[in-house]
Amino acid sequence: MDSYAVRRIHHVGITVAQLDRSLVFYRDLLGMRVVGLCDDEDVGAIVGLPGGRARIADLDAGNGQILELLQYLSANGDGCLHGPDLAGSCHISLQVGDLSQALSRLAIAGFPPVGEPAKLAAGGVWQDCTVVYLRDPDGVFVELIERGEGG
Repeated sequence: MDSYAVRRIHHVGITVAQLDRSLVFYRDLLGMRVVGLCDDEDVGAIVGLPGGRARIADLDAGNGQILELLQYLSANGDGCLHGPDLAGSCHISLQVGDLSQALSRLAIAGFPPVGEPAKLAAGGVWQDCTVVYLRDPDGVFVELIERGEGG
């Protein structure tokens, strides 16, 4: 493999409006373990925002991968929510053991799915998968995926 070639996804970062609210969703409702927390990190030089500071939580997404939640302390976000079909939108896909149980827990907390769970007909990495989309507290699309017997 060439030294410049991508080897794997290291982490996914999501900018959130309120870190504590997002931790309730990802940590408390979806059971992701917090592996790092910083309440005031100087990120300005990294992201090209002079003086930029952020609260950051790193959550264990399994297999050595991290979900990074960032609440900018000096952000001027436009509050724009993209649809899943618009260029520039994104989603994070999280595998759960029991989709029905996860959806029930999330719905009780006010996070219903935006569509119906669907069993995928495609083969390969999608063999025996059931998926559904919902939104996190900031409107980010979250796809929950349950693997069948083989996954």
